[in-house]
Amino acid sequence: MMSFPNLKKKKDRELVRLIPALLQDIDYEAYPINPDRIKNLSYAIKPQSSIQKLLNETRQLNDEIIIMASSCPGLDEKARIINKKIEETISEVQGSYNYARHIQETYLPDNLFIRECFPDSFVLYKPKDIVSGDFYFFSKQDHLKIFAVADCTGHGIPGALLSTIGYGITDQAVNEIKLSDPSKILQHLYSRVHRFLRLEEEGTGLQDDMDIVLCALDVRTNILTYSGVINPLYHIRNGEMIIYRAKNSSGNCDENEECSFLSEEIHLNTGDTIYLCSDGYTDQFGGKNHKKYLSSRFISFLLSIQEYSLPEQNDKLFEEIEKWREENDEEQTDDILVIGIRI
Repeated sequence: MMSFPNLKKKKDRELVRLIPALLQDIDYEAYPINPDRIKNLSYAIKPQSSIQKLLNETRQLNDEIIIMASSCPGLDEKARIINKKIEETISEVQGSYNYARHIQETYLPDNLFIRECFPDSFVLYKPKDIVSGDFYFFSKQDHLKIFAVADCTGHGIPGALLSTIGYGITDQAVNEIKLSDPSKILQHLYSRVHRFLRLEEEGTGLQDDMDIVLCALDVRTNILTYSGVINPLYHIRNGEMIIYRAKNSSGNCDENEECSFLSEEIHLNTGDTIYLCSDGYTDQFGGKNHKKYLSSRFISFLLSIQEYSLPEQNDKLFEEIEKWREENDEEQTDDILVIGIRI
């Protein structure tokens, strides 16, 4: 039998391992002091977006030009004027992106509400360029918990605009119209998105769309109703992976904007774990040979971390993709979004 001091130490260690997830719940990030120690931690420094890297590189090049021009007074003054204009432009771009991120963070469900819906869960959400073309959705409707992961075409500002439209229509379908069947929610979502983007007008509409995994869990029976477009649903039970492939296409709408989608029921057991994700994780380039991470490696990694709590899995998934990306000094390829829920 474990002694009281050892039991207390074990509980303390468990609490320490949960610190990164608890910090994330209140919008804090964990940063290691020495970057060389990143590989030894269960969490890593927050990656810079390509926009931030570009702005920093522009500022660095400009500083170098000023140093070179310092030997010529006339050129030095011109360089300082240019430097001021560049700094003003960088500040404006950063301000616009940061405010766009604030807007997106405002409408996405906060971590406390997600934990209220599913106490043992996580959301790994890493936009490529400050704002994201991916969005996640959670709602409670009586005995149902409705949740989704969507991946809109593109990333950055264009992707974020599409994700804002998609989130708003999904929220309308669930919280205003009170639709609860995932296939009906998708029918409403895609018909409205296609109408909004004028996809039915040949040659005039945008050819953008979204992939989605959408579920409704009946907490009385643990029956999960799933409907999706492109992206699958991953289900782990007793150490075995079951993959439910999407049976729908975004092209399931006719010229009159009438859409038809299929759904299926999945009987879940206590202790089962399900994962919803966009393709950003599996499509990330990295490794020694500049290859995609791929679904097969993703599935193997999920199976290897089942002994951990969901907040700990979040840390391990982040650490894994960062190691993969940094091995060949790759930039983040796309927005990353993975949701894990243990029943």
